[in-house]
Amino acid sequence: MKYEDYFSLFISIEAELTKFLSVIDYSANHKNIYSHKLVLLLLQACPIVESYLVKMATSSSSVRQSKLWDSEIKAKIWEKKAKSQKLKIDRDGNRIIGNFPKFAGVNNEVFCLSSRKITFYHTANFQKKETGQYTEYQPFNTLEGMLLHDHLDYTSTNANYPKGYKTPDWWAAYNKVKHDFDLARKSHVNYTNVIEAIAGLFCVLSYCEPDIEALGLEGYYKNGIVKTKYFEAEYDLTATN
Repeated sequence: MKYEDYFSLFISIEAELTKFLSVIDYSANHKNIYSHKLVLLLLQACPIVESYLVKMATSSSSVRQSKLWDSEIKAKIWEKKAKSQKLKIDRDGNRIIGNFPKFAGVNNEVFCLSSRKITFYHTANFQKKETGQYTEYQPFNTLEGMLLHDHLDYTSTNANYPKGYKTPDWWAAYNKVKHDFDLARKSHVNYTNVIEAIAGLFCVLSYCEPDIEALGLEGYYKNGIVKTKYFEAEYDLTATN
């Protein structure tokens, strides 16, 4: 799937969020509210986050050019063949990766996701930070512990990749709900976590090899800012990942 397709899916999810915001505005009083519609938004956003992060971790040019690609621990990151250190390759010639910690870890190392911040405006009108009607999210900040380790820390047979992993609350809520919908009310599915999950999707699309040219042509990128109706990310073309 092309980058534009992923971003179009995000725009569709944001449109659904817009409908919800028109009924229940986002505020401190409402941040813990529960709704079945919020569960549906969570179930829409998180699989796309997973799909895009897996795509980046297994085939992106940034990862291929990173020190991870040919590191001594690559067989601990990407799936390997049984009784062998050789890596599994899919029919398209891409590597295969397993669970969320691994593909999140790779993306965090290459794209510094744990430090990325996303601005969510509470309203589509008068979007100036001076008004205070916004929340700043770091959807992947729980991954910051991964960056404290050198690859030499993984060379022992007992060390698994990645170390320092902590599941984001919004991802934990998604994992519980997708296996048992009845757990939705008890799994911290609320306004805050759902919007943070959508911010997480916006985050990976803004910082993991974004197609800046395509975003610019559609009006979503201008003067170092990736911006949609409610979400905003600073992206410096001169900066390196």
